[in-house]
Amino acid sequence: MDYGCSSSIFHIELIMPDYKAIKGKPVLNIASDLDNAEGEGEIWFNTTTLDYKTVTKVAGAFSTGGVLNTARQMQGAAGTQTAALSASGITSPGAKTGVSEEYNGSAWAEGDDVNTDRNGLGGTGSQTAGLIFAGIAGPGVTGEAETYDGSSYTEVADLNTSRWGIASAQAGTATAALGFGGNPTTAVTESFDGSSWTETGDLNTARTFPGGAGTSTAALAAGGESTVHANSEEFDGSAWAEGNDLNTARMVASAGGTQTAAFHAGGNNGSADVGINELYDGTSWSEVADLSTARAGGGGTGTISAGIVFGGAYGTATEEWNFSSTLAAGAWASGGTLNQARDALLGAGTQTAAIVAGGRVPGARDETETYDGSSWTEVGDLTTAGEYRRGAGTQTAALAIGNGNPTSGIHESWNGTAWTEVADLSTGRSNGTSGGTSTAALVGGGVTTANVAVTELWNGASWTEVGDLNTARGGIAGDGTTTAMFAAGGYTTTEVGITEHYNGTSWTEVGDLNTDREQAGGAGTQTLSLVHGGIEPARSGKTEQFDGVSWTEVADLATVTRAHGSTGTQVLALAAGGETPASPNKSSGKTEEWTVPQNVEVITD
Repeated sequence: MDYGCSSSIFHIELIMPDYKAIKGKPVLNIASDLDNAEGEGEIWFNTTTLDYKTVTKVAGAFSTGGVLNTARQMQGAAGTQTAALSASGITSPGAKTGVSEEYNGSAWAEGDDVNTDRNGLGGTGSQTAGLIFAGIAGPGVTGEAETYDGSSYTEVADLNTSRWGIASAQAGTATAALGFGGNPTTAVTESFDGSSWTETGDLNTARTFPGGAGTSTAALAAGGESTVHANSEEFDGSAWAEGNDLNTARMVASAGGTQTAAFHAGGNNGSADVGINELYDGTSWSEVADLSTARAGGGGTGTISAGIVFGGAYGTATEEWNFSSTLAAGAWASGGTLNQARDALLGAGTQTAAIVAGGRVPGARDETETYDGSSWTEVGDLTTAGEYRRGAGTQTAALAIGNGNPTSGIHESWNGTAWTEVADLSTGRSNGTSGGTSTAALVGGGVTTANVAVTELWNGASWTEVGDLNTARGGIAGDGTTTAMFAAGGYTTTEVGITEHYNGTSWTEVGDLNTDREQAGGAGTQTLSLVHGGIEPARSGKTEQFDGVSWTEVADLATVTRAHGSTGTQVLALAAGGETPASPNKSSGKTEEWTVPQNVEVITD
């Protein structure tokens, strides 16, 4: 492929990663299909059908959109699937164009030309408030930047380092942008605040033509070339950290979305253009439906669920990507009854290997019970009875964090047999959000004598204060890891639907719950989250799931409840106990299991 400048052809050797090294366990041999798979990507061998099988998301698809008026590649891209912007680019070797076009969801229309014709440029923002920058202009590279207001382009401050083949954070704005990488091959990263560019932390791997996604403070770089890369990196506003690799190394791909929910489509693998499309969930890349037309150098923008790719390979073709991570309609079903009915209890583990502890009846309790997927068994008590404590970890290695009666920072560790007191929280509290493991946990927000935003990190020996929540509140639902936690809902002076994501350094607000509530249950990951029950202020049975972009209301709990123990994943969750409207004793022993039917496929290659 000709990128408008000389380029070498690189060859790569892809080595199949070892499943056990990644998952920490070998491929399971079983005489049927798994009914409790951990989620997408888990592999097993069905000894009855003699097939290797896996769980996949419902496949998204690309569909044909309106064609560009001017064929091109290496253009600047911005906007959304239904309001996209294609700026400048190259129409044939050595022939740059200044034409800018706007897409309305069905057709492209020409707008005002850019001031400086160029190709290999970056772009971000919206159709009516966009930003383009860098590229090859004339015989050499440029650092020039221009903003677009929906009718005309205006020159603004230049980048500090001129280059082309630069990537941009596609979910950035015209006043909060990020450009990274480029040719001559560089790791330089610069942020734009609306008036000037500032150099910040460099990429770990210098590259040109990477795919870019995310915002100026939470960006994603994937693929690219010096040699053709598969590795991806995440930016936290000051520094880049290496993440998991793409499945297929490539450069000049089209990308969009956020740091935890991105798509990466097309590109060139060093010898040929490809149509491969991969989705990123904040942890790993998964191959899904390909582009209809293999291409490199296309513009890309939009979200993981509604993206768009246009141009590339000196063409005019536009393809719209539509995707939902929801596998099927989930439902709640009755599970085994707790031995001790209670509410305000903690939960941890999985749907078929759970642990709950503490709570109230209404008096504070110390009982601990474990669940095997059908029944509960009483095991060793907490050292200190308590309510509204928070849990993390597994059935055999868990934490009980904080206390609400009385409020304290007491912290206990479970080894599968007994609880032991360990180092207290720096800020005693109850009712925050929590997640992680027994040796790497996070707790955020909660209630002391008032709502707090304090977040603390547990390293297996002590707690350290890290970045605060943006909104102090208690009664928060959440789950995740120490570098990818979610906190949803809660109570400030009233119930709220605020959702925040933690990236290992700081919290960022994302889409709100559809229903404001507190004391709901939470389960899953940052990009595949589940929230259920709570107070609205009336008790609720509503269940919502998050796909990395927005919350969707799904099937209700059978019994409206609040302050229940919760754990599991978005496809296999557990709600145990809680407070119901029943009288005279409102504490419940009821257990409900949430199951989403999984899309099982045979692995053929």
